Parts: sequence; structure tokens; C-alpha cells
Amino acid sequence: MKSTKRPVKKSNSSQATWWLIGIMGAIVALGLIVVVGSQQVAVNHAQTTGNTLGDPTAPITMEEYADFQCPACGAFARGTLRQIEDKYVKTGKVKVVFHHFAFIGNESTRAAEASECANEQGKFWEYYDTLFANQAGENQGAFNDTNLASFAQQLKLDMDNFNTCMKEDRYLSKVTADSNDAQSRGVSQTPTLFINGKKYAGAISMVQFETAIGPLLPK
Repeated sequence: MKSTKRPVKKSNSSQATWWLIGIMGAIVALGLIVVVGSQQVAVNHAQTTGNTLGDPTAPITMEEYADFQCPACGAFARGTLRQIEDKYVKTGKVKVVFHHFAFIGNESTRAAEASECANEQGKFWEYYDTLFANQAGENQGAFNDTNLASFAQQLKLDMDNFNTCMKEDRYLSKVTADSNDAQSRGVSQTPTLFINGKKYAGAISMVQFETAIGPLLPK
């Protein structure tokens, strides 16, 4: 037997409510796409313009903008970054991408160039550690060309190639481009970090770092 019950017709207000819910859902979804997309853009930018430490496929990217003469950068590199490397980089959860922001003086620029010349020989991060271990005042000669060559020699680099690289200013344009890029991203102090695209100005502690990455770690 056919049902004689009349189907209930939805009121206009009910239809409007569902229409609004649909619109709001679309806006939220679009917002999530924009956020995720902007993070991915930041990660792609980091990997194509900086020197990477760790698994390139790590889910979290921490970018560092630093000046090799900056005392706070040195403290961060010798302290918190070592902890991050041991706990998160070596386990494939975080990759670190370094960018130059050489603004303190000529020795900053020359040290940055030297690190890139070392990078040609696969020793960027070793040279990074050596520079931060040998800070001794700003523009006081700690990073003059003689000392920069001495650091390269300690790391057993090919000195003919290193010296030619420095003499030619082979990476001056890259250091300048990095510094300009920093300013375009609103970097005004060192170190400045970007964690999956979100900016953190100044050196952060391990506790602050873990708070920042907590929601980003794979469940």
C-alpha cells in the first residue's frame, strides 16, 4: 500500500540555513587550503634558497636567518640548535635550512662567502660550526680572510679551490640575495626563525621550540 503521508516541504528558512552552512564550510575549507598552501610555499622556498641539514622530506622545516658575527646566533647554534639536531633532525622529524643575513659588517659578508665556498666541498655545516665556535667581537678581525682560510685548512678543504672561490667573490651575490630576501620577509634581527613558515624573532629556547612544533608533529 502506498503511503498517504504527505512529504514535508522544507521551509525557505531551513533551506537558507543549510545554504549558509554550506557557504561557511566552503570558506573554512578554502582557509585551510590557503594555510597549508602558504606553508608549503615557505618550505619549497627554504629548500631552494638555503643550505639544508637533515632529511629533505622531514615534515617540519625550521629556517634560520643569521649573521656569523651575531653573538645571539652563536649562542643559539652552540646550544638550542644542537639539542634540536640531536632530538629532531637526526630522527627525521625536522630539517634545518640556513639563510644568510649578513648585516653587521664586512667580516659578516666575508664569513658568509667563506661558508658557501666550504659548501662547494660539502662542508657548509662544519664551517658553520667552526665560525660560531670562533666568534671574538664584531669587526675586530676574528673573521678576516687569513682566519677564514685557516678555518678551511682545519677542515681539510682543498685550499686552492677555497682561495680562488674567495678571491673571485664567487658567492657574494648569493649572500646579498639572501640578505635582501630576509628583509623582504620582515627579518629585522638575528637569529630569526621560520617554522613551517611562521616567524619567531630572536633566539628561542628548546622549550619554546618544542611548543611551536608540537601541533606540527605527525600523530
